[in-house]
Amino acid sequence: MTEETLFKYLNFLKAECSRHSFDKIINEDEVNQLEIEIRKFKGLLKESKLSYYIINTVFSLNFDLNENNHNKPKFSWLKIFGGFYGKEYSEQINRKNRLEKLSNDIDNLIIDLKLNS
Repeated sequence: MTEETLFKYLNFLKAECSRHSFDKIINEDEVNQLEIEIRKFKGLLKESKLSYYIINTVFSLNFDLNENNHNKPKFSWLKIFGGFYGKEYSEQINRKNRLEKLSNDIDNLIIDLKLNS
């Protein structure tokens, strides 16, 4: 993997995060597809001959899409009174916020790598 390929892949992952979170409904298939792409990206990065700084900087980014405590729901009463709908709503908000945060983190990472490499 070259630096050019790295930046293209990071832009692709950023675009995928934005695309999935755009409609505000993120199902399990979309999360699984993105996780597969992230695993593939990490594997290619490990095998690359990029500098130690670049590899460590990329791996320091949190790619965990199943992070549960990313967004604590402001309306926790929905879980109690809303039942399944409240839980589903909370899960969708969490996924949407997680993908938006990952997209922003990737964007910041791209800028950082371009400035420091």
